[in-house]
Amino acid sequence: MSIFSMDAHMHFDLYKNKKLVADYIANQKSYTISVTNLPDLFEKYYLDYQNYKYMRLALGFHPELVYEYQNLLPVFFRNVNKTRYIGEVGLDFSTTDKKNKDKQTEIFTRIVEICNNKKKIFTVHTRRAHKEVIKILNEFQGRVILHWYSGSMKELQVAIERGYYFSINHQMLGSNAGRNIINVIPMNKILIESDAPFTRGLKDQYDLFFVYEIYNYLAKIKNVSVNEVSEVIKNNLRQILL
Repeated sequence: MSIFSMDAHMHFDLYKNKKLVADYIANQKSYTISVTNLPDLFEKYYLDYQNYKYMRLALGFHPELVYEYQNLLPVFFRNVNKTRYIGEVGLDFSTTDKKNKDKQTEIFTRIVEICNNKKKIFTVHTRRAHKEVIKILNEFQGRVILHWYSGSMKELQVAIERGYYFSINHQMLGSNAGRNIINVIPMNKILIESDAPFTRGLKDQYDLFFVYEIYNYLAKIKNVSVNEVSEVIKNNLRQILL
């Protein structure tokens, strides 16, 4: 069975053999957004991996690292025009440190402002900060992908009404909460992600098995064929790239 293969959010740079992963993606013709956790890592890998046909390197500043590496914000800004893809960025309020939260909010707000109206594609982290992320993105003009969304149904509906996309992964299928969120998202707003190497089966070696798991689940709940799901996902990616 031939289906459309993609990964809207993965960390190729966290694998030991980065070139092996990049070559696998190219050989599988899997359309992939490879996020980075810090802007200097984007800068480090940009020259070697920018020309891979199926993989796009995203400029990132992970919220869990923002406070410690806040001095790297100028590095983010000097690279922002090199790519349409921005990620992983956002907020993570699993910390109880107010100074950390405030710095995350400050830097994410500045990133949103500098990228506004530039046709950027954002892949956004929202753990325990869904309401705050939705608020900061209120006036943002660009494509937004909420990665591994786990917030309230209220914020989910707001994001859906704004036309945001959602990248879902196979690990979400393992919980009632994850499935309930996936079941609510319109099919024309779903993208597939692995969040590798952080999800089941992908710690040591990158593989595309997760695509089939998610397609089979979506086909079942929507009562359509896997091929139909594949075509919808393919079109969703096309719409993001417009």
